[in-house]
Amino acid sequence: MTAANEVEVPHSPPPRVVGLTAISTAAVVGLLYYGRPLLVPIAFALFMAFALRPFVSLLERAGVPRVLAILLILFVIVGGVALLVINVTAQMNQFFAALPRYQARIRETVSQVMDFVNRIRERMGSILPEDSRAGVREVKVTGSQLEATRAVFIQLGETLGTLLYAASVPFLTFFMLKDREKFNRVLAGIFTRNERLGESDVTGAIARTMTAYALGLGFVMLIMAAITTLALMALRIDYYYVLGPVAGLAILLPYVGVIISTLPAVAVAFFQYDGEKALLVFLVYSLLQFLEGNVLTPFIVGGKVRLFPLTVMIAFIFWGTIWGIPGAVLAVPLTSAIKVVCEHVRGWEGLARLLGEPDLPHFRKRHREPLAEAHEGEHPDEAPLHAADKS
Repeated sequence: MTAANEVEVPHSPPPRVVGLTAISTAAVVGLLYYGRPLLVPIAFALFMAFALRPFVSLLERAGVPRVLAILLILFVIVGGVALLVINVTAQMNQFFAALPRYQARIRETVSQVMDFVNRIRERMGSILPEDSRAGVREVKVTGSQLEATRAVFIQLGETLGTLLYAASVPFLTFFMLKDREKFNRVLAGIFTRNERLGESDVTGAIARTMTAYALGLGFVMLIMAAITTLALMALRIDYYYVLGPVAGLAILLPYVGVIISTLPAVAVAFFQYDGEKALLVFLVYSLLQFLEGNVLTPFIVGGKVRLFPLTVMIAFIFWGTIWGIPGAVLAVPLTSAIKVVCEHVRGWEGLARLLGEPDLPHFRKRHREPLAEAHEGEHPDEAPLHAADKS
């Protein structure tokens, strides 16, 4: 049998390779889970650095020193977050102060819900035994003054720890933006040592994707916050300048954010007015969500990450399970970065296509190179035969 008649039979990887791959994957997942106290602020700082880099560059071109430009932008962001927290706290205090006005409606709603539940229990029969049902009707909470004081100090310590943990993100972002050239050179040196990457600019591709996604998402959030605030103001719903920004921030959470932003607005409209007003608010939120999902996001953010909806859902569950709420917020950018890396590593292009739509110019370039190398090694008389076979 000649070499021309030989047919290459695809072979499966040896069990040792499969086992090493499984062990490596488990090790990476374990590292992500147990290293979340360190990795979460770094991931947030990277995301903010990618989002703020165009604004820092714009101020630098205007003649502002880099350090001053970074400090100005971070001051504006931190000040905006502080004002939002203060505003939300004030509105919560106002809500609790006005709670006696809503008590009658709340009591009526709870009574209707309990009557509905009781009717269902009467029709389907009680699941719990009689003794158990009698035991859950009354709950008596007792505790000493020492335990209450201890709980207050524990809560205070957790709050301070959370504030310090959150304060590390702006500091990390500052140094990432200040010394971004050094970080880029280090990352480029790490990636170029891998022969499977070839001469691909992985860091540049990740930076472009993350910057475009962060800017687009930021504009969508601002637009949704403004439109929602104006809509609630027109409907004369209380706390509109809190509910509106919440609707914008909820876009950070795929799928779940819609529920988180809609339920409070509907509840406030119901307790403030009646069911018809609550239904009207629900319809307005549904219309705005349709506008965001089908007009704003596709035109502003669309094409930046190219992830499949199923991929976004799985990434939301995976990162949310490992890192909690921060992981759910960072699910899309982290998965997009993984997809970009897979597109630039030889042999991992199939995984990139599994995660989302490929970057067509990049894939065409990558797939032309092996074909060109193969044709360079062919005999001139054999090239037409291969062309005829392809046709």
